[in-house]
Amino acid sequence: MKLYIAIACLFLLCAFPVNSQEGYRLTRTRVVVESAEHWGAWEVPIGSYRIGEDGTVEPRFLRRDINAMLNVGQFETLQSGGDTLVGGIRNVGSSPETAALIMDGDPSTYWEPDSEDDLDRWFVDVELGRTVIAQRVVVRFVEEGMGDPFLKFRVMLSDGREQEQIGLQRGLKFYRVGQMARPNKEGREFSFEVHPQRPQPEGMSGEVAQVVRFEALDTDGDRGRELGEEEYRDLAEEDRGTVEYFRQTVVGRQIPVDEETYLALPEEERGEIHYYRKERPRLAELEVYAPGDNIINLTQRLRNRDVDLFENILRSLTTDGFYRSFYPLRTYDQVRDKNQLEVDLGAKFWLDRIRLLTAQGPIPAYQVRISDGTPDPRGHLIWEALGERLNRDLFLQLEERFPLREVRYIDLRHLQLIEGKGGNLANLSELQAYGEGYVSEVTLTSPIIYLGQSRMFTTVEWEGEAPPGTHLEVRTRSGDQVNHVTRFFDTQGREVTQEQYESMNVRNQGEMVVEEEPGADWSNWSAVYPEPGVSFQSPSPRRMAMAQVRLLTRDPLRTARMGRLILRLAPPLVDQTFAEIWPVEEVAPGGEQEFSMYIRPIFALQDTGFDRMRIRSSSSAPIELISLEEGSDQRLRFGSARTLWPGEVEMRPLEDGSVDLLFPEAVEGGEQIYAVRFRTRVFLSGTTFGAELMHAGRPEIVQTVSEGDASSLVRSQSLVVVADVEDFPLLGRVRAVPPVFTPNGDGVNERTEIRFSIFKLVGEHRLEVEIFDLAGRRVRELSLQRQHPSGNHAVDWDGRDDRGKLLPPGSYAVRVGFTTDDGGRRNEAVGVVSLVY
Repeated sequence: MKLYIAIACLFLLCAFPVNSQEGYRLTRTRVVVESAEHWGAWEVPIGSYRIGEDGTVEPRFLRRDINAMLNVGQFETLQSGGDTLVGGIRNVGSSPETAALIMDGDPSTYWEPDSEDDLDRWFVDVELGRTVIAQRVVVRFVEEGMGDPFLKFRVMLSDGREQEQIGLQRGLKFYRVGQMARPNKEGREFSFEVHPQRPQPEGMSGEVAQVVRFEALDTDGDRGRELGEEEYRDLAEEDRGTVEYFRQTVVGRQIPVDEETYLALPEEERGEIHYYRKERPRLAELEVYAPGDNIINLTQRLRNRDVDLFENILRSLTTDGFYRSFYPLRTYDQVRDKNQLEVDLGAKFWLDRIRLLTAQGPIPAYQVRISDGTPDPRGHLIWEALGERLNRDLFLQLEERFPLREVRYIDLRHLQLIEGKGGNLANLSELQAYGEGYVSEVTLTSPIIYLGQSRMFTTVEWEGEAPPGTHLEVRTRSGDQVNHVTRFFDTQGREVTQEQYESMNVRNQGEMVVEEEPGADWSNWSAVYPEPGVSFQSPSPRRMAMAQVRLLTRDPLRTARMGRLILRLAPPLVDQTFAEIWPVEEVAPGGEQEFSMYIRPIFALQDTGFDRMRIRSSSSAPIELISLEEGSDQRLRFGSARTLWPGEVEMRPLEDGSVDLLFPEAVEGGEQIYAVRFRTRVFLSGTTFGAELMHAGRPEIVQTVSEGDASSLVRSQSLVVVADVEDFPLLGRVRAVPPVFTPNGDGVNERTEIRFSIFKLVGEHRLEVEIFDLAGRRVRELSLQRQHPSGNHAVDWDGRDDRGKLLPPGSYAVRVGFTTDDGGRRNEAVGVVSLVY
């Protein structure tokens, strides 16, 4: 109990990160996002992405079989007392300036202890920065010709826990992984398997490690390697080792003597001279191989740093990356649904293994559940249970394996063994998760982009790649207002309420941070841009905007990448334009309804103006124009406004049901209001109408009209019409008009129309329209792809089959169907048509 309370204190001091990057670069004509600094300021789930030096963004690739030494510097943890534990060299007895070279991945660099230092100082300890499951340790010495291997050495690991205090000494508890006890003159690479230090379930391997130690056990010093006299003379002075002199006896024995004695000997007694090069023990790389990236620590460690430890102390101490810290895991309460450990990874990762580590007090029974984040109809997560497990042997390491799949949420439950007995005393040190593949969905959201004044966003462009099986999606939103939200923090970086902040001692009060959030006038996120270079799809002109990028893949080994994003700018056609519609409520679904839309442009000096106005809706039902009038509120109220259509304005209906109104000359100023009266049908619970302004001289600009206060004649300030379609089916009755037709070539009654209505269906869908004979064989397919499927549809049929041949007379069934997005539910309706000659 004392241990996990003491460890909790390590996390009470949390650094509050302040992001000073804007997230974009603004010029007179563009908003550009292109550098690592820009993308780094965007909001994105922790640990789910990587940014290259060239500014390219891609989802994180979760790796298998990693060398955990190569990225130790990425791991930092704030300790009690304000010290920061950083992965890297923890302790070194000699030549500290080169010690870090043993983990740089470069075999041509090395650490060499100082030959003047005592042998017991020839060691180096490396802090891995987090707990890993070490499965193998590889020692690489420099290549032949660059130096020597160490004569004798050993490698040890520590799980980060300290050994019992002996006198005044207290240090880490190490266990030996490998040792070279015989003189090694030639070996340049050694691989040591890490054997478990305690029992483990069958099929598991490796042992917990946080610190790796390499230490020399012996050296040949000045007698590194024997050379010939000439080779010795060619050595640099600092590389010359010992020279041994021998006196030769009459029987041929060689007796060592010093140089002075040797030179005084008669020639016949002078024996051999041995020349040595100094030993140059050089360690190039020390590698610790682990099962892979532990995505729980990678995603949770920064999150833990930015929240109060006691917000969820169980999650904080079991995902902090340290085996030495642990916390009791109480038995799961089924009635109250509590006491479980739930971890949100923030994004969907491809996983196939979850490990449970316990330093003491193992879990006797448990269950792990996983979810990809899909909700059920009530909005609750859909979980997949991996089964209830009994840990009879009380193993301190446990593992769940399953086929590779997308996982965002992990849930661990400590199960009760026997009612009222046992199962209550269990601790958990670390929850780990491993897999392989790119994150399947990463969403990056920009900070608010401030233009300083109202500007037109014209087009959206980007540079990226989306191989088959992947997608790169870009969306935008825009607005003019921001809300200011103040957040309060204590001196340890923990967020507190305003009331708590004001009541605490001034010495404990930390920062007050004012953040800006989109205001009420901001648009929703636009539809996905189909390709780079298309027109901006959010309301414009605006003073602010935001962008969102989604990188998606269904193949764990493929991914989309985003390079540069550009929002092009231009002066608006009209400084501001507002519109509202009436009526907006109690509109009968599917029935013909008259509407009035009021449009009020507000001009500024040097505005280009507009010469075309487009009226559109989110439904596929066509808009039938009744009139277009221009005037003040008063003139519109009393019927004395100027009529533009029918009249000088030309009306052109478009294929998608919209209507274009072409003015004889550009409208560049004035205080007039335009009243557009039209009739149409609504098939959605919320149908959005809109207006767009264009100018022939600036064809690249399409200015979307904002909903707002356009006229005192109505008070909707909205362009959304609400209809009660709750009791309507998604698909209405299918009928043929005429129901009997005669395609015999006489020009009379040659074709029929298959008519049907769709309600409440949003987004692009395929509408399947098929003709069957009475034997059930499909004879003709007339399917459609519609961006806005809700509305009335009419499909023409000429009585021929898919090969163009006239069908024989008789009755035929017409089947219309589509699949909805909510679980793939199928909707179908059938009608009958007769063909006679």
